[in-house]
Amino acid sequence: MSLAADTATLAASSSSSLGGAGDSGALRPTTTSSGYKLPALWSFPPFFTLQPNPATQAHQLALWSEIVLGWARHDRVFAVNADSPDAGDVFVNKAINRKLLPPALKQVLAHMAKEGHAAPEPPRQAATYLIFWRKPEEWGQIIYDWVSDNGMTGTILTFYDLTDGDLAETTEFRGLPDTLLRRSLDTLVKRGKAQLLRGEGESGDGVRFL
Repeated sequence: MSLAADTATLAASSSSSLGGAGDSGALRPTTTSSGYKLPALWSFPPFFTLQPNPATQAHQLALWSEIVLGWARHDRVFAVNADSPDAGDVFVNKAINRKLLPPALKQVLAHMAKEGHAAPEPPRQAATYLIFWRKPEEWGQIIYDWVSDNGMTGTILTFYDLTDGDLAETTEFRGLPDTLLRRSLDTLVKRGKAQLLRGEGESGDGVRFL
């Protein structure tokens, strides 16, 4: 379904509950300050309120998931805290005075987790989620390919070396948070391609690639 059709569908389904949807035909895509292009649907006020109709809400959650994943990939966002006032500019549209409030954002993140695109971190709480615009398995393979291509198989690298050291400056996984890095390395451990090592002092935890 096209974004124009998405807007029309949401307009029709939300008009009764919100007292009319207004003119959705005049909506235009928006570009954030970082250069990420948001669809026209993002400028449609009812989109920021989860609709009571189950089918409409399910579609709405899927659309929000798509937007969040695209934005996170573009801006290299690895985690979202729904309770933070600075959760992300994608959740606030000042031009139409709309914001995806924390309860709704938590529903979006929970939906993303259910679909395998996010995970609560730490577990057993509902506010902060890792965002999987690349899944841990993908990050693990990207890291392993980089290690292999650079002849570092058998070498011990600290977590810092992998994400913040000089060698990581030009890699796609630079800046990967430890929680997501550990999940990614765990996928390699399960495949027999890595061994995690407990660090001491300032050196931090490390990993040997096999």
